[in-house]
This record gives sequence, C-alpha cells and structure tokens, in this order.
Amino acid sequence: MTAPGLETERLILRDYQLTDFAAHAAIWSDPRTTRHFGGYQYDEETAWLRFLRNWGQWALFGYGYWGLIEKTTNRYIGAAGFFQARRSMDLPYRDLPEVGWVIHPDFHGRGLAGEALKTMMAWGDAHIAAAQTWCMIAPGNLISRKVAERLGYVRAQDSLYKGEPILTFLRQRLT
Repeated sequence: MTAPGLETERLILRDYQLTDFAAHAAIWSDPRTTRHFGGYQYDEETAWLRFLRNWGQWALFGYGYWGLIEKTTNRYIGAAGFFQARRSMDLPYRDLPEVGWVIHPDFHGRGLAGEALKTMMAWGDAHIAAAQTWCMIAPGNLISRKVAERLGYVRAQDSLYKGEPILTFLRQRLT
C-alpha cells in the first residue's frame, strides 16, 4: 500500500519520493528542528533510515507518513503521519499507532502542521482500526503541544525517552 493522496487548502499530502530526501535530510540536520529532540542533528545516514522507516510503514501497517508539499511552490516542507517506532518506553499504549510531524523551520508559525494533521487525523479515524493514537512531545515544545491538544490529544503518562523527560498524549479515534 502507498500513501493515499490528500489535500488541504495549502498542502498536498503524498507518498514520499526519492527526490524529497535532500529536503528531508536538511530539515533533520537543522538545529532549529532538532532543539526539541535532545539537540541531536541527524547525519545523512540517520536521516535516510528515518525516511525509509516512515515510508515503509505503509506496506507493513496500512498507514505511515506523508510528505508535505506546499502547493504554491511544489516544495517538500516536511512530513506527518502515523507510525510504529517500537520505542524503548514502558507505556501501556506503546504499540498503538504513534503520530508525528515535522515542518521545515522556515515554515513555522503558519499553521501548516495543524492543517496537515487535521486532514491526516480524519483519514486515520476512517481507516485505522486502533481506538487510540498517541504522540510524544518534549516538555519545552509548547507549540507542538498546542497543536496536539487542538487535535484532541490529552496528556497521558510522562516518561523518559533516551534518558530525557518526555510528555505523552493520547487521542480517542472519532467515529
């Protein structure tokens, strides 16, 4: 299965394409992106493995990540989707679909993440059987927290991820 094409007012959500990788790697090597990920800047290899993981979820689970394309420029500006990361965390919902998103820092503050996620979540509610999804957000990432809460995510269990404090949020599927 590949990602179904979705659209919002300003974005096209589509399957990753190989030509997206350079922009994807640039996003993950930017310290403005990674400041809420322990400050770790992804090298090309790590960005590649993340790119492949996110794309490959579709074949295994019937859900995954979409590349986010700005309509006016046809530019890859980020990604959002559902995935299974098998995170080393002691959470009762760890194996439910996790939601994640990343937007190129030059496009922050425009509401694009919320726009993409609203459309993506509607697709997930209609096509993913799980009763809940979850996400994790660094305590200092107030903007992502607000995005999650606007989508119906409620703070769940605080945890540690790779030795760093993390907040987790749960959302009930809308039927």
